[in-house]
Amino acid sequence: MLGCGRLGQIVAGALAEGRLPGVELAGVFGRSPHRRREVAGRLGCACGDSLDALLSLRPDYVVEAANGQVLREAAVPVLAAGADLIVLSTGVFSDPYFSAQVRDAAQRYDRRVHLAAGVAAGFDLMRAARLMGPVEVTFTKQKPASASGHGDPALRSLDDRLSTTAGEAWRRFPDHMNVGVTVALATAGTEDTRVLVEPGEPLRFTTELSGAFGRASLVTELSTEGPELAAWSALAVLERLTSRICF
Repeated sequence: MLGCGRLGQIVAGALAEGRLPGVELAGVFGRSPHRRREVAGRLGCACGDSLDALLSLRPDYVVEAANGQVLREAAVPVLAAGADLIVLSTGVFSDPYFSAQVRDAAQRYDRRVHLAAGVAAGFDLMRAARLMGPVEVTFTKQKPASASGHGDPALRSLDDRLSTTAGEAWRRFPDHMNVGVTVALATAGTEDTRVLVEPGEPLRFTTELSGAFGRASLVTELSTEGPELAAWSALAVLERLTSRICF
């Protein structure tokens, strides 16, 4: 487990509790020495004092739940160490140089990188629609207005209204566009996927998709605990990768 914040602790805790049969939590690493030692002690797993120490445990999978900068530093070393990578900070793949670097490393070391869906819905449909033919995609993020004082305080740094491409939205607000970039990567690409931000409550994510298949509208409306769904999406990736019968 790479990252010992809120989402990382959810993933690590679920693995330590045996929520995925046959998957064992080998160890955790985060930049805060106190937090990583506390998490490792509480969950009864190894504590890596560095990324190299974590990789010396020879994991089959490393789940990243840190941030884009940590992912930039860790992606290639993880693949080189023989582990697949499961990513929550998907927005950084909007950077074509980084994306190409990771793709080349995955091919060189015969590994795979798995982008977790986060809180968005319908990725199987999105991928199938894209394979069927060109698609037009609009991704909308509705959030409480900054002046309202409601919702996650971190969201107040994101404009209340925005209309641009997924790539430009990520370049301007890299901490808030993981889901939009993931939708774009699954469909029309980061420069051809339209992203809207609108004020409103509750926090809601909507993907509107049209193409040869027809039309789809995929909506996720989050409760107060809803953002934690991102951590469970990483566990869903692990479940799919380790199950003999899977969706």
